[in-house]
Amino acid sequence: MTQHATDHHSGQHTSTATPHTGLISKEDRQMLMEMGIMASNNVFPWEGHALFGQLLLVEPEEAYPRVGMAYCKIMGGQFAEAHQLLKNKVVTASSLKDFALALRGLAFYLAKQPQELEQLFKEHEEPLEKNLPARSMFQNLITAL
Repeated sequence: MTQHATDHHSGQHTSTATPHTGLISKEDRQMLMEMGIMASNNVFPWEGHALFGQLLLVEPEEAYPRVGMAYCKIMGGQFAEAHQLLKNKVVTASSLKDFALALRGLAFYLAKQPQELEQLFKEHEEPLEKNLPARSMFQNLITAL
């Protein structure tokens, strides 16, 4: 995004490039995440994927577009691609890391890979003690096998 300004003292026109980071407010992020997830839940994973792809272009240093895109991939049956997005260091170093682990568990479950699901849970069981919703999701998936 480019901002244009005129210096009133010299009358000269200047342009400055605004970085693409932080352009989306917290409220707008929430709304866009909900829209993308809703599209994926309503059998439109590619529309959700397109939305999260655009968000990734706007805020590439953020984890939420990758997590959202991974969810769309899971809903579209593209489990390997979802794992790659969720294992990205931007995601694993973020506050969404436990949610990403739970989504990886979901992908293993839906791909009918119970050994991988159980191994993932065992590898991350201790950190998941602090995130009861993510831990509960894992336990429910393992129990449903």
